[in-house]
Amino acid sequence: MNKKYIVGLVALVACVATSFASRKDEVTLVLVPRDEVSMRIGKDISTFYPTLLISYQLGANGAVSLHGWTGSEWVNVSPEKFREGTFFRAGPDSALIVEAAGAPVPETLVPPDAWCGAVYKVATTDPRAMIHLIGQYFDFKYKVWSTFSKNYGLSMDAINPGGLNVAWYHKPLRENLKNRSSAGFDDLQHWVAIRHPAPVLEEEPAAEEPPATEEPVAQPEMETPEDPVVNPFEDAAPEAVVLGPGEAEAQPAKVQGK
Repeated sequence: MNKKYIVGLVALVACVATSFASRKDEVTLVLVPRDEVSMRIGKDISTFYPTLLISYQLGANGAVSLHGWTGSEWVNVSPEKFREGTFFRAGPDSALIVEAAGAPVPETLVPPDAWCGAVYKVATTDPRAMIHLIGQYFDFKYKVWSTFSKNYGLSMDAINPGGLNVAWYHKPLRENLKNRSSAGFDDLQHWVAIRHPAPVLEEEPAAEEPPATEEPVAQPEMETPEDPVVNPFEDAAPEAVVLGPGEAEAQPAKVQGK
């Protein structure tokens, strides 16, 4: 196996393992190009992990149009609100940007450090490579790898060549006896760390409070209502035309999800 691929893989795994121990407990901003496959992969990710899914479309002279996935439809997110970080109800812990080869995202679409600490990029929209790198980033469990394998007609070895979270009992014996293939490790050339998370500062332990002299009065138990489905976006206006940065978006029209 090529040495540089091994070094790259170790760097990616170390970054993910140390900075993002459990993405189930985090909100990730996922920014994808407005093409059918990328948007579909983004929506599939949002079914497994807390996600702020944004699709973007680039126009001439730096023009950009943004839409957020509410879980049932795409709604407009203005470029101004995106830069200010006022388009969401709960801010992201990290961001993952997907960009097409030869079509880099402008700096205005890189989330500012003020409202998103860590930012990473996948510089390809090839479905196999996208799923491979995104799966490493989110630390896909076997069930998630299997779902993506079936949904996109790709073998497990193609999207997960390193066998991440695939135990021996998930495969026939003959598969376990095979040598691990190096295919797919060149996908790491598409992985870019734009900004790592800020180090966590240790807090001094709080002073212990003296024990209460009286026992608290027991309160009657209340039934907890089911959590309603909440639109994760503050800016829920319909779609707008592609405009340049700083321009107001007038008379938007709604786009239904695909």
